[in-house]
Amino acid sequence: MYIEKIHIENYKGYKEYNLTLNEKINILVGDNESKKSTVVEAFNLVLTGYLDNQFLTEERLNPFLFNQEEVKKYLALIKDEQNIDPPAIRIELFFPENLELPEQYEGYENYTSEKHKGICYQISFNEFLRESYDEMLNKSRELIDSLPLEYYKISLTLFSGEEILRTQIPIKSLLIDAASSNINVSNSIIARIIKNDLETGEKLKAKRFFRSIKDSYKDNEIHDLISSKILDEDTTASIDPSSKNSWDSHLSVYFKEIPFEHVGKGRQSLMKTDVAISSNKAGESKVILLEEPENHLSHTNLLHLLSEVEKNLKHKQVIITSHNSFVANKLGLHNLKLLSESGNPVVFNDLDKSTEEFFKKLPGYDTLRILLCEKAILVEGDADELVIQRAYKDKYGVLPIMNKIEVISVNNTYKRFTEIAIGLKKKIAIVIDVDNSKDRKEVEKKELQEISNNLIDIFFEENDKPQEVSDEKFNHNTLEPLLFKYNSLEALNKIFGTACQTAGEVLQYMKNN
Repeated sequence: MYIEKIHIENYKGYKEYNLTLNEKINILVGDNESKKSTVVEAFNLVLTGYLDNQFLTEERLNPFLFNQEEVKKYLALIKDEQNIDPPAIRIELFFPENLELPEQYEGYENYTSEKHKGICYQISFNEFLRESYDEMLNKSRELIDSLPLEYYKISLTLFSGEEILRTQIPIKSLLIDAASSNINVSNSIIARIIKNDLETGEKLKAKRFFRSIKDSYKDNEIHDLISSKILDEDTTASIDPSSKNSWDSHLSVYFKEIPFEHVGKGRQSLMKTDVAISSNKAGESKVILLEEPENHLSHTNLLHLLSEVEKNLKHKQVIITSHNSFVANKLGLHNLKLLSESGNPVVFNDLDKSTEEFFKKLPGYDTLRILLCEKAILVEGDADELVIQRAYKDKYGVLPIMNKIEVISVNNTYKRFTEIAIGLKKKIAIVIDVDNSKDRKEVEKKELQEISNNLIDIFFEENDKPQEVSDEKFNHNTLEPLLFKYNSLEALNKIFGTACQTAGEVLQYMKNN
């Protein structure tokens, strides 16, 4: 059981948006303001009725939930003496056609006006308040500067048009956002251990132990000291023994002898997410919404967390937002959905299987950098990257990144990156060594330009004839001899602070440094 598609109207930054989902893992990536979190919020709103996992929508209904462009249009028309209804938020969740559900779930009451299965969540004008609303417009329309929220209602309907309660929705969801979560890790971990891991005899033994501690308090001088301060001599201060399971509330989780609340943000984030993923609520939920799991985590801890996601949530539909290439690579690039401020998301379903497996095995590559930039220059090594950055700055006065151009060192994997770039229809320049085979590079350049419609170009040294210097010959097959070719021994000695006598010496110095 999963959600096949979401349709959003007039919710926050979206006037209208559609997103088709995978049955299992979905990784939403995009630049800031690409509204990844808005999509997750929309799911959570429909399936739980909560905003930020804390407040019911009815308790926190505010004008900024609505698309501001539509709000401004409404207010302008009202001022212009037009009687129109205020804008509505509409979020539709589509279920797979082969999912067995009661017939009421199927109908034409969706944005396509075609027969589908699903539910519709609306924050819209309350028709029962029509008379009052019209009266308000006629009397004081010039005073209306924000949405009249008192005239709204919240409804949940099936695609047949029949209203339902949220408890009747066949899919439950859980939103996990460790950065803002109030999960009580100590209570959750200890409660889970007591429920799932302790045998009946072990539970009784633990209860008896804690009761003996409580009982020993009565024989302690502290008991008499505190009780003596109470005016009524028949009244004492003691530990309440009545609560059946109160003993477990006295336990807390420590990490390396430090209470959980005082450990680092990364450890807290990891443990909060771990607890949420393995909780009963996660077990009951069909859809898991995971906000930026990489927050505060090192690669080692992130790898652990992603392993837990794959192990514990393999039978769930998981929707993850991320800015992290490690997350995208490790969970599979075919699960990526690249969101942007406008237009449909870009998906990578047609990515070659070998390319996806390559990035899964070597997840440290910055694949998201090429996804999120406007253009990119791919180079083979770190030194090449430095030279390109300097050359660009000398010519244009700023570093490439200031013009949204990424310079990415990709070793010899540029063919893997170009496959991603072709799917994005993104302009890429590749600066590479000729490696003693200029003819082969020419063929490669022609092939890439054909399959990318000239969006991708390869740049390399055109003159591959050996250069004679000081009775030495060397090819222009890599960075160091090219630097020598276009400068001079004297210039390089000055830059490096060296006193090399021959081309061979200065080339060796550059390779070593």
